[in-house]
Amino acid sequence: MTGRKEELREFRSLKNGRCVKYGNNSFGTIKGYGMIKNSDFTIRKVAYIEGLKDNLISVSQLVMGTGLKVSFDDEGFEIIEKQSKKVLLKSERKGEMYPLNLNPIRGKPTICLLTKANTDDSWLWHRRLSHLNFKEINKLVLGDHVRGLPLLKFDKDHLCAACEMGKQSRKSHPT
Repeated sequence: MTGRKEELREFRSLKNGRCVKYGNNSFGTIKGYGMIKNSDFTIRKVAYIEGLKDNLISVSQLVMGTGLKVSFDDEGFEIIEKQSKKVLLKSERKGEMYPLNLNPIRGKPTICLLTKANTDDSWLWHRRLSHLNFKEINKLVLGDHVRGLPLLKFDKDHLCAACEMGKQSRKSHPT
């Protein structure tokens, strides 16, 4: 169950949804169903309940006939594909709760969503990454290798003064 409709794909709304009773004896109405998926992982029949503040997941429904296994320990939990033993999702424990972090499920956007970085951003990241060339910065973006690096296409429009000075060669002195 989720309270965020924008996280659901292929959403189908319901006219007369069923009621869900929470642990504190309050109720919510199911407004529709959708799915959350990325290239590795799909959760089907996710109920949208307007006003729900946290995402809730039924482990028994998640593993029933799906070929998935959920493993809990002191540090958190993992959702694992039984056959390949591939970890599809990992989430850390917070206090007594095992919250489901949906960011890895949503995945990164496809390459067509990249936009060209403005000049200030390009040179800022060039300096932050120790004057790395722009071809390599673009490889880092496309491979999602650096946390916090924006999904932009970096272009070089002029030569950095520090790089220019560093690439100068000195003529040899006569003996």
